[in-house]
Amino acid sequence: MDGGKVRLIAMPSSDGKALQAGLQVVLNEGWKTYWRSPGTSGIPPQVSFLGSQNLVDAKLRFPTPNTIKDIYGTSAGYEKSVTFPIDFKLVQPGQPTTIKANGVLGVCGEICVPVQFSLALTSRGATGSTFDVIAALNEGTSNLPDPASDMHQINEVRFNREQASLTIKTTVPAGTKEAELFLDAPYNWYLSPVKSVSIDGTTATFNVSLASLPKKAKPQKTRLKAVLRADGKGVFQNDIPIL
Repeated sequence: MDGGKVRLIAMPSSDGKALQAGLQVVLNEGWKTYWRSPGTSGIPPQVSFLGSQNLVDAKLRFPTPNTIKDIYGTSAGYEKSVTFPIDFKLVQPGQPTTIKANGVLGVCGEICVPVQFSLALTSRGATGSTFDVIAALNEGTSNLPDPASDMHQINEVRFNREQASLTIKTTVPAGTKEAELFLDAPYNWYLSPVKSVSIDGTTATFNVSLASLPKKAKPQKTRLKAVLRADGKGVFQNDIPIL
């Protein structure tokens, strides 16, 4: 593909009864790809695992993204190669497993290219993995956001009707110098980039415009997902109510 390559990778356990897998996107210098909710610019990954054998409930997981600023605007994504871990359950542990992944990725350099792919990989049990596969899978897993904690969490999302915006207050670890917030909102909201307002001690405040919201949207009846990143470390929260 233009800008790099995409492949399925997998690492079986030593007894062949478990399997760790991922979708690896290897980007050329100066290229980028996107998080599941990239913002007003960018194409989110869309992946189906239909046709896979010996696995169920497969889904893509997303490492903590970065803020990307370019000529297209501000988005959430990855400017270096990234591995998206794949969660699934094996129907029969220890038996051969085939993973099929079909979908579309947004990859951007000087131009943005929607890349269609159709990939397949079969693991036949306790076989070895190359060092680069092991390293990529471990890196993808280690970069997943952790669950929120008392010291690192989103405390409040409040709707300001007059300004058509959200104000988000969060707790970040003491000494945090840089904080970013990535909202996973309904697909048709097309949110503007979240702006960091201030970091005061362990409190970080953000603001995001809702000017482009659909007319029938009801912010105060909506719940959000989000990743809060503090000095490079991300946490994930689900089902966050807008007050």
